[in-house]
Amino acid sequence: MSVRKWPLFEIPNLMKGEFIARPNRFIGEIKYKDRIETAHIHDPGRLKELLFEGAEVLFTYSQGKLKYYIKAVKADEEWILIDTALHSRIAQKVFEYLPEFSEVKKIKREVKIGNSRIDFLLDDVPLEVKGVSLVKEGIALFPDAPTERGTRHVVEIINHNGIILFLIVRKAESFAPNTKTDPKFSKKLSEARKKGVKIIANQISFDGRMIYYNGRIPLSEF
Repeated sequence: MSVRKWPLFEIPNLMKGEFIARPNRFIGEIKYKDRIETAHIHDPGRLKELLFEGAEVLFTYSQGKLKYYIKAVKADEEWILIDTALHSRIAQKVFEYLPEFSEVKKIKREVKIGNSRIDFLLDDVPLEVKGVSLVKEGIALFPDAPTERGTRHVVEIINHNGIILFLIVRKAESFAPNTKTDPKFSKKLSEARKKGVKIIANQISFDGRMIYYNGRIPLSEF
């Protein structure tokens, strides 16, 4: 049975190459036209299950210091977006499909709330966006590396009656916090859920050209 998908936007001018190595969090070495080139990696997560030698990557020319900018990597026969700079743009498109936001009149981006900068303010409600690229046994897990910043975001969302939106950028059946990797974040997210904070997990897919919204996935017990 085919899964309904809603197109969001395209990523133009993509080139295909082969991933070689990751000298540091923000730099990747790729093979393109028989040459080794350097490319920007925007996602600071570990991505060990995705960025390994020989993996196919899609990239564009960069407007920064490096020549190229990695947008996606192929794993398990699907293209997975790893450009976290796109998350806010994707989320704002997804809002159009979520009934909770149908009455929103004003959207602000990058708003200071408490001791953190939160991705959106929807009228008077803060909303933080987190991208999820780690999946194990069908469960999407966040984070894939300890994140003190992410924990602070959850604290502010709790304190200001906000919303947390997870963008699951690969196939998964449900979402849960990654307790093993970051117990502090997981405990705080569980606290948020118990206090009634709205936590929404949405699935996003990418076909190598177009980004799609695939609907919601359920939250696992946590």
